[in-house]
Formats: sequence, C-alpha cells, structure tokens
Amino acid sequence: MRPRLSLTIILSGALSVLLLFAACQPTPAPTAAPPKAAPSATAPTSTLPPVRQAQAQDPAWDKVVEAAKKEGKVTAYSFNWVGDTGLSVEKAFESKYGINLEIITGRGAEFQERIKTEKRLRQQVGDFTEGSTLLNNSMKLDGLLADVSADMPTLKETGVWFAEPTAIDPQAKTVLLWRLIVFSPYVNTRLVKPEDVPKSWKDFLDPKWVGKMSFTDPNIGPGTNQYMVVLMENGIWNEQYIKALYQQKLLFPGSVPDEFNMLARGERVLMIRGSDSDVGKFAVEGAPVQAIDIKEGVVYSTGSMAAIAGGPNPNATKVLMDWLLSKEGQTITGKAQSMQMLRKDVPDFRPKAAQVQFSKTFVENIDNLNKATQMFRDKWFDKLVGR
Repeated sequence: MRPRLSLTIILSGALSVLLLFAACQPTPAPTAAPPKAAPSATAPTSTLPPVRQAQAQDPAWDKVVEAAKKEGKVTAYSFNWVGDTGLSVEKAFESKYGINLEIITGRGAEFQERIKTEKRLRQQVGDFTEGSTLLNNSMKLDGLLADVSADMPTLKETGVWFAEPTAIDPQAKTVLLWRLIVFSPYVNTRLVKPEDVPKSWKDFLDPKWVGKMSFTDPNIGPGTNQYMVVLMENGIWNEQYIKALYQQKLLFPGSVPDEFNMLARGERVLMIRGSDSDVGKFAVEGAPVQAIDIKEGVVYSTGSMAAIAGGPNPNATKVLMDWLLSKEGQTITGKAQSMQMLRKDVPDFRPKAAQVQFSKTFVENIDNLNKATQMFRDKWFDKLVGR
C-alpha cells in the first residue's frame, strides 16, 4: 500500500484581521539591523502531499461524545494491551475524555467464544475487541460485531494512512484497521552465523535445519493459515513446499510469543513466522533475535478493532475507536507497544530487531482472510501433511 499523504488546508479570515490591525499601529522609528546569525541546518522540505483532516467542529459527533461521557465506561477485550501498555492506553484515554477504560486481556480465539457465551446468556460485558484482522473478520462472519459507520472524525481524514482504516470492510465499516504488522522469519543471532542465515525461502529446506526450526501451530488460530495463504497466492509457497518444510521436523508451539521464548532460549534457532508486534519485549531485554530479510518477500498484515454488537456502551466504544485512529492515540499506543501504526504522520516505534524491507512484502486482502479462516476450520494443514 503506497503512501498518499497531505497538509491541512484551513480557510480563515485571520490574515485579513492581522493586516488591518497592523495598519492601525504607529510606524516605529528605524533601528539598526541586527547582526546576521550564522546559517543553521534546515529541516528537509517535506515532499508529502497535503493532509486533509476532519473538521474541528462536528455537532453530530459532539452528541456521540456527550452520550459516551454519560455512559462513562467502555470494556475492551485486547490481545496486545498487556502490562504497562494497557496502563498507558487506559490513562491517556481516560485523561482525554473522562471515560473509564477497562481492559481485559487474553487470546483472540478465547474472546470469540466469550462473546458468544455473553450473547447466549444475555449478559454482555464487552464493548470492543482489538487483535488480528483475521480474527475480527471471523467474528464478523459469526455476526458478533456492530457497524461503526457513524460520523467518526478520523474516518474523514485523507492522505494520512498507510492503508485506509476501512480497507478491509469499506461498506459496513465493521472491522477497522488501526496498526501494521509484518510477519517474517526470525533467527537466533547467537547460534546462527551471519553467513548461514537463510536469504531465500528455499534455504529453510536445507538439511542442516532439520529439527532446529519452529512454526506456530495452524490449529490454534487462523493466523498461520493466513501466512500460508498470502505466500501461496503470491506464488512464493505451494503445497509441495509446505510438505517439504514439514519434513524438516518442525516444532509447533501454541503461540507466537511462546515461539519467541523458545528462540531466545536457543531451543530452536529459526522460526518460520514471527511478528514485529511480538518481538518488542524480547528486543528490549536484549534477546538474540532478529527478523530475516527474505529476497522473495514476507507478509504485511494489519491489526484491527471492532465494536461488539449489543455492547452496553456503544457511544463510548465509538469514541475509543476514533481516538485510537487519531494522531494522539496512534502515537501513544505505538510508543507503548513499540509498533508501526497505521498513520504515516507518527514515528515507527519498532525496535531494530523487528525491521525488514517494508517494500518487499505481500499484502493480505479480504479474500485471503476468508480463505485462511476456512482453512483453519477445515484443519487444512493437518490433512495436507498427514498429521
């Protein structure tokens, strides 16, 4: 997805007022010109196109915010907002709006079942869910999510996004993108010499890696299936490659964080699918893990958010989602999570250990997401490899 950025154009009568005011002032006596200062380095001129931001005043949205403050609370189910990250998000949002944000953390698949149970018992607690786009799309297919197409100011901004927030769900605006994720292989740099690090996907089939690699289990969620689908759709992997990879005696951990732990401890020296959203804490702690640039390319994905249908605080949920897409919200959450966010006007907070060539990525789309979800439900991988 290519950048399409912009500058805020604000039409105002301020300039004419200032000129009129200046014309009424007495002419000052001439003074000696101050000495010229030494030239200083200038910031490079921006080549970005202008950003069109939402109007500051929006009566319809003001009513949503007012109703949200009366609700006073929003409960979020989150995969990523753990520990200090969650505290940072809670504090910033509550300070901005005076609305209490309660974050309940866990795995996405667990939340999907929890939401189903809450609906069945008619005792809904959750208002909002945050996690992988794949999982949120699966929740949408199960009828668990609500349309949030009300006049959210950030959805009116143009030119500030790596990918439009509504790109996955442009009509219903049920699943909104809000951060970027790059999935790529990772290596234990202490146990693998630089010259031995795989440079191509075919290098992972070298016999020297037998019993030394891991791959997140395709049966614990659709994410691994999504990874395979995107690489196959782009002609990088095929069924023969996956079968050959399986013959390398892969270890199948239950989650990407578990896999990073094993890599950092040296229980495996390569992992086939790592996420830049999960490597942060390992990089901070100095673990010898590093993303691998693969010449054929890696998988660029997105994290998304959604309102849970029938949630008790629908207005507060919309305000939270709008804030998460704002420059302030993106900066605070990106910094707290050491991630690259969806907006191009905030910094890339990822550690060096997570960075790969962004131009050499393959992008997911809604068809890939649906296909990966079906593969997960059918246990396609097990059938393919005879597991």
